Amino acid sequence: MRRTLLGYQRRWVADKAQLKVIEKSRRIGLSWCEAYDAVMHAAEDAGNVYYQSFSREMTRGFIDDCAGWADYLNVVASTVGETLIEDGDRQVQAFRIGLDNGREIVAMTSAPRGFRSRGRPGDLGIVDEAAFVDDLEEVLKAALAFLVWGGRIHVLSTHNGEGNPFALLCEDIRKGKQPGSLHKVAFADALADGLAERVLEIRGCAVTPGACAEWAAGIRHIYRHNAAEELDCIPSAGAGSFLAWETIRGIQHADAGRPELYEGGLSWLAIDVARRRHLWVCTALEPVGDVLWTREMAILRDARFSEQRAEVRRMRRQYNAIRIGVDQTGMGEGFFEDLQDEHGRHMVEGFLFTGPTRLMLATSLLARAEDARLRIPDDEDTEADLRSVRRLGGAGGAPRLVSDGSGTDGHADRFWSLAIGCHIAGTGPVEFDYVAAPARRSARVEDGRAPARGWLRPDHSDDWRGAATGAW
Repeated sequence: MRRTLLGYQRRWVADKAQLKVIEKSRRIGLSWCEAYDAVMHAAEDAGNVYYQSFSREMTRGFIDDCAGWADYLNVVASTVGETLIEDGDRQVQAFRIGLDNGREIVAMTSAPRGFRSRGRPGDLGIVDEAAFVDDLEEVLKAALAFLVWGGRIHVLSTHNGEGNPFALLCEDIRKGKQPGSLHKVAFADALADGLAERVLEIRGCAVTPGACAEWAAGIRHIYRHNAAEELDCIPSAGAGSFLAWETIRGIQHADAGRPELYEGGLSWLAIDVARRRHLWVCTALEPVGDVLWTREMAILRDARFSEQRAEVRRMRRQYNAIRIGVDQTGMGEGFFEDLQDEHGRHMVEGFLFTGPTRLMLATSLLARAEDARLRIPDDEDTEADLRSVRRLGGAGGAPRLVSDGSGTDGHADRFWSLAIGCHIAGTGPVEFDYVAAPARRSARVEDGRAPARGWLRPDHSDDWRGAATGAW
């Protein structure tokens, strides 16, 4: 593998400012060239290096890149592996490279106290993908102490909303409020410096203008609605997406949304109601182990309410649904009441989309997605809807969820259908007591059905024991 740096990588490494920050496109090799800089910093005995990022995988990847650079540069590393470091009153796992000159490179997941008590003269602190760490403001407060004794701080990230502390740091440097050096490398800048040629060369592909253009177009297609923020370094309005891009990618699956793969178990139906302009979405969710699988996402547009009710009847039969959740806001009120009349009050649960209710439903979706206990269709429309919901600060500090309009109809209908489904799946079915009724002397069979032999009395328990799975 050729290890020469591209132009933007060389410019970044050459900048020796005490505080330097870079707003960058995704996947352009900045962490890799930062690993080179870290090895050179430690090998030249300038100081130790302490690296933080939001995930264990990134910290391990950084140490692997450092080890590769150390080998390439013939820098002798005495130890490479995992270690425990002090973090206040506890120990946390980290990855470490110890050099023969006594210097070390330590990589750890982000925690505000991770940089505390570190930062001796000449030490280097690195915060990678800073916009995605849990408490960036506290991390930066701890990291900036490195500057007191002549150390250096590097902050690298793609954007995650214009209200994110990383975006605010960039703006403060740009306006001269914060001393520091600010770099910006958008995807187009990286292409101009030879990124496409380097990628094709590493992949063993023919390097031609046409191939480079095709590769670049493919990357833009992957990011689609999110290209402005992810590739062009333009922070989105308000806060970042409620669901992180990586979280959405983690729950997408080619088998989700395929009715033929339904395993015949109990399921939940979740409906986002619409009559005109927006989409009517009904999602069937079946649990397999502890994972909730999307079996079908039925979409209707400008459909009469009678057609919508017919679709619910069809899906309830097909997927053995034990509960139906419905957005009863506005025009949904009448639809919700009709469903209760048809399927039973204790089968159908309605949700008025007030601010707190929206947050409750969205949090149910977020929890399942972050735990990877949900599978959704791997298609552009579903991804766009899930990415379009953003968290904003509301009155009195309460968060407020809005759609940024980038979804398929600007209303995030698939998001809210999935959110309702995750919520009702988390509460379980309603439990019923069965009370026998005395048999009648003469029972007529009407419409091919046997006469009723009892009734179901709800006790509103969330316990799964004895849950009714037959007639409701």
